[in-house]
Amino acid sequence: MTFADTRGDSMYDTEFVDSFCRTTLPDLLARAGLTDGEAHSVVVDVIRRARMLAALPAVYADVLATPFLEEVSQHRPLTAPAWLRAAVVVAVRNSRLEDFHAMGGPLRAADVAAVTEAATQPLGILLEQPGTPVARNDLADLDIACPRAWACLSALSNLMEAPAGGEDTYTLPQAPKPELPGAEEMFTAQASSVQVIGDGQCVVASGTDPRFDQALVHLLRRVKSQPGFVVPLSALSRLSRNSTKQLRVLEFLLAHQATIVTTNYLLGPGIVGVRARPMVKPDSYDLRRSMKQTRGLGPAHTKLLKALRRDHL
Repeated sequence: MTFADTRGDSMYDTEFVDSFCRTTLPDLLARAGLTDGEAHSVVVDVIRRARMLAALPAVYADVLATPFLEEVSQHRPLTAPAWLRAAVVVAVRNSRLEDFHAMGGPLRAADVAAVTEAATQPLGILLEQPGTPVARNDLADLDIACPRAWACLSALSNLMEAPAGGEDTYTLPQAPKPELPGAEEMFTAQASSVQVIGDGQCVVASGTDPRFDQALVHLLRRVKSQPGFVVPLSALSRLSRNSTKQLRVLEFLLAHQATIVTTNYLLGPGIVGVRARPMVKPDSYDLRRSMKQTRGLGPAHTKLLKALRRDHL
């Protein structure tokens, strides 16, 4: 695989690009069955996303990584800090890698795990260095575009500092209520056989697709019509792996007074909670199993899960 000469940019002299992106990542993708062209598209996107993440202030990047902390509880290397493993999800796992993993391959879960493990150490070195500004940063200014979601995730990020977990309150900013996505943003995804709680829907699609599938639109419409609705998810990545879309959806949910409960998180209009460590690994194929594990959760989170079990499980 050949890349254009980009060594005029100091970013391209780093171990992350020279060793991981130019050698390790292409080799792993080739073994998994991707063509040179497919692998090249992933590598270019990973470099782009790593540059964007490295250009952000550390506190801002931590908030972006927070939604993915619960899903990396068992990601290797286990010796790496959880925040770094979550940053790998943002920069690498949520890249075009997802397009070749969703809907049956060719990348298997084991291939994705091998890629994220190999990326961890070199990305950590990159993020410890002063970031270089980028001309366009799709990860920037989300705090302005989605103030409610950002306040919620910031509060959750702060709460993550305490290994004992717990719950805390925060102030929900005042801002105009977001509208439902327009027809030009919607698409019809393949239906999934995975069972969901209540009358929700489940589909199969790339988690990084910026468009809104019919299941997500159904959820948003229901939330809009029923203030106070509780949204059960295995993990926040089920909303989206696209950070812009993920925060946009969270902004809509919070603006319409919805509360989100995941395997380890509670996110509501004015309250956040996190399970005491160790966190439970989310199970995207068996949400009911995730919702039954209340050990280590705070009182508000536990109460919501008991109500879900009573009414839907």
